[in-house]
Amino acid sequence: MAAKEARSQRQQEMLKKYNLPLVSITINMPGPNKDLPVLRRLCDYAVAELKADFKTHEILQLYLLTGPEALLVIDRPVQELKAKAVAIEEAQPFGRLLDIDVFTNDGNLVSRRQQGRSRACLVCGQDTIICMRENRHQLADLMSAVNKLLVRFKAYLTHNLSPEAQRIGQLAVEAMLFEVACTPAPGLVDRNNSGAHNDMDFFTFMASTAALSSAMARTAQAGINHEGNLADMLPVLRAIGIEAEQAMLAATSGVNTQKGLLFSLGIAAAAAGHLQRRGRQLKAECILDIIAEITAGIVERELGSSAQLPDHELTAGERLYRQHKITGIRGEMENGLPAVREVAIPALKQSLAAGLSANDALIDTLLALMMKVDDTTVMHRHNPDKMRYWVRDKAAAALMEGGIASEGGRASIERLDKEFIAHNVSPGGAADLLAVAWFLHRLETES
Repeated sequence: MAAKEARSQRQQEMLKKYNLPLVSITINMPGPNKDLPVLRRLCDYAVAELKADFKTHEILQLYLLTGPEALLVIDRPVQELKAKAVAIEEAQPFGRLLDIDVFTNDGNLVSRRQQGRSRACLVCGQDTIICMRENRHQLADLMSAVNKLLVRFKAYLTHNLSPEAQRIGQLAVEAMLFEVACTPAPGLVDRNNSGAHNDMDFFTFMASTAALSSAMARTAQAGINHEGNLADMLPVLRAIGIEAEQAMLAATSGVNTQKGLLFSLGIAAAAAGHLQRRGRQLKAECILDIIAEITAGIVERELGSSAQLPDHELTAGERLYRQHKITGIRGEMENGLPAVREVAIPALKQSLAAGLSANDALIDTLLALMMKVDDTTVMHRHNPDKMRYWVRDKAAAALMEGGIASEGGRASIERLDKEFIAHNVSPGGAADLLAVAWFLHRLETES
């Protein structure tokens, strides 16, 4: 109440000083903790939106324990100002957290209800006045709704890219392109063929990568922006990922080409961004440690929680977890990608040090991953034994013949491609980890 009275006093002083319309910005935030960095940025966002359209005579911004506030003196018709205020509140979902009031020069409030409009409740979407009057919602429900909107706002902020995020995003896109371009990649889409796929080809992947390119930079920016517990970053990355997935499906006419890679590489880019912000070198070991922190508890939350679901509602990953306790990419991420740390990066460095081209080093590294990874893409199409025995034995045999650097090894890999296609085997999980390994390698060599 004291804060409200102080705000009213400030408003009266500015109205008296200028005798012009006044815009007041506050935040709709329940609970005791209202002075948060993200709320300050939300208030700044609203100020910037008003400044973009109107010349201001004075701006007063305060960051108080009761939440950020702003007062703007603007010499424009109050109905025009109110229309802009409503537009800001409604343009984005998180605008529901903004309370933008407009006062006439003699201090009268221009109300939405004068225009026959009301604000929607944070929880149920009904008239907020009625919900408040009837005390329909608990504080926990309100806070949950607020936090979801703040996640949307944090995701929105990543559209403003720093040079560092753009560079990390560029290397992530390079990794996506190099992974699909390395040839011959047994069972996978490459420059020779579509592998064990009949709904996509090399050019589908090019279109998909182009559609996902901005998301890679945005996840890096999310890592740069993030403050606080690293696990709290994951919902923001998911919000970015949902948008990116829609862009991917639009570009590929509905074909899921790189959803798994969007998840793993997006989190890796965010981890790199967070490390960049802290002024540390982008070493693979450090990035992998941050990935583990971001995804801490993801197996139990997303796979363990499916225990009560009926079989027909399970995803492929949930079904493998229920039947065989296979944690897939979630388990890999939660453990800091041991397959990348212990297998892919050493194999890649060894191959490059031996003078192999990027293409050939990637192929041999792919085979090394196939020998170690529980690839759920293969397991979903077949069963765990198909991956753990048949695929691993085939990959090991090709490497034993010298890998792609030897004539016999290359011939073996080319035969393996045909065999994988015939058996409908596509080691897509290993391919995603290969892209992450290349990305981390490039970050180390470029930093």
